Amino acid sequence: MSRPQPHIPPTVLDAAIDWSLKITFNTPDAATHQAFEHWLSANDLHRTAWQRLQNLNGQFSGLPAKAALATLNRLPESRMQRRQLLKLIVMATGVGAAGWGTERYAPWQRLTADYSTRTGEHRRWTLADGSVLDLNTDSAVSLAFEQQRQVTLLRGELALATGRASALPLRLKTPHCAMDTVDAQFEARLIADLTCLTVSKGSVTVTASPGFAPFTVQAGEQWLISNSHVRSAPMPVVELGAWRDGMLITRNQPLSLVLAELARYHVGYLGWDSQIATLPVSGNFSTTRPEQSVALIARAYGLQVRQLTRYWVRVSAA
Repeated sequence: MSRPQPHIPPTVLDAAIDWSLKITFNTPDAATHQAFEHWLSANDLHRTAWQRLQNLNGQFSGLPAKAALATLNRLPESRMQRRQLLKLIVMATGVGAAGWGTERYAPWQRLTADYSTRTGEHRRWTLADGSVLDLNTDSAVSLAFEQQRQVTLLRGELALATGRASALPLRLKTPHCAMDTVDAQFEARLIADLTCLTVSKGSVTVTASPGFAPFTVQAGEQWLISNSHVRSAPMPVVELGAWRDGMLITRNQPLSLVLAELARYHVGYLGWDSQIATLPVSGNFSTTRPEQSVALIARAYGLQVRQLTRYWVRVSAA
């Protein structure tokens, strides 16, 4: 005879939903990871609620928005508060996030985007002017090509190779700056409160916040731009553009950096113990199958992978 499932108090379920939003739809920092670990280990009901929620989310994977919405609405309200249903609807469909205050977690940018990608997805488009646009995992852009050539990076990371069907310069806008070029290949990524710009061909002119004079970034340079500072940075420690081929290529880099990159492609939580964070790692890893890449790293370096569900993975010393 199967054992009865424990009852999950509404407050615990609500907390599990909030954590899922923070971990899945945001880029959690170390403090968020630590707080989540503390909450998860504080009570067995927390682990049970988290596992049930991730299993439920998996049932909606790939469902059209209307089907997911209808399924969630059929759940008995006696088992779930209406506010919790609304949160699950947002998690399943991306609709209505601003209505209950999770706009900083939910991928609302996709609702206003012309092109976007889901977590773990990368795609390519050829724009009207012949420019080639690549979007990395969990990214979104909007376009304005009527009387100008403008791309706005709303979320995530892109690569652009400019086309020559127009004499107008191509402009890329982010929350921190505007970048103009006539002929260049470059990548831009939103990281916390800054834009990271890397130019591989040609040059890009950057106009940052008031107080900073426009400057030009040449091929082979990387710059970090925020609303308060502008500075050059060493070229990437991972191979530039490898993500467009579904790869993460690293040479002698800390395990924490490698896993943090793979976590961008993993739906759910991917964490690691602090004592193994500085372990140097080299290799070519698939970003289309991040769980397999994590398993490969664990085997190669004698580590252990703990997995509650496919949504919750943690790497530790063996």
